[in-house]
Amino acid sequence: MPPLSAPRIVCATGPESTGKTTLCRRLAAAFNVPWLPEYAREHLAGRTSYDQTDVAAIAREHMRREAELVAGAKAGVVLDTDLSVVWVWWRERFGQPPPWLADAFATQSARLYLLCRPDLPWQPDPLRETAGDQCRLRHHYQAYRDLLAERGLPFVVIGGRGAARETAALDAAAPCLGPAPEGRPGTPKQPPRSGTGRAS
Repeated sequence: MPPLSAPRIVCATGPESTGKTTLCRRLAAAFNVPWLPEYAREHLAGRTSYDQTDVAAIAREHMRREAELVAGAKAGVVLDTDLSVVWVWWRERFGQPPPWLADAFATQSARLYLLCRPDLPWQPDPLRETAGDQCRLRHHYQAYRDLLAERGLPFVVIGGRGAARETAALDAAAPCLGPAPEGRPGTPKQPPRSGTGRAS
């Protein structure tokens, strides 16, 4: 993975109901760094429909909040989605994204993506659109994977359930966010000191 400029950024991306928010909270706690919740949920709360104007507003407000968070961070930050989600979302619903979004996405700060696989049980939510349709979820997942690969953006696929999924995310994020502080959740177990005992 190419070097990332400080503060380093880790972003969870991927289809709906793939545990992105849970992983972001876990990473932020484990590495003692700030995280940015997904703004789309806030913007669309209580609505029954939306259009390109809404998605554009979501993208711009996310960029503003991300820039503010990164500017105030000392070591690293965690993002619950970014413009990769807006890009796939726009293409799926409205066709080719506008030039301003293409430019904004192309000029984002360097980051590591955690691409979450759709291998968790579906969680119903008024703001989710795929309604547990595994074919659509797999299609969306492939759209994210293709986007990141085509643009040469660094990403790690995160799959599995429970502790295995969290461990995969912690291991992937560690090179960017640094080792988890001693005593905090996610702190790697220390290997036994050489010569102090024998393996059981």
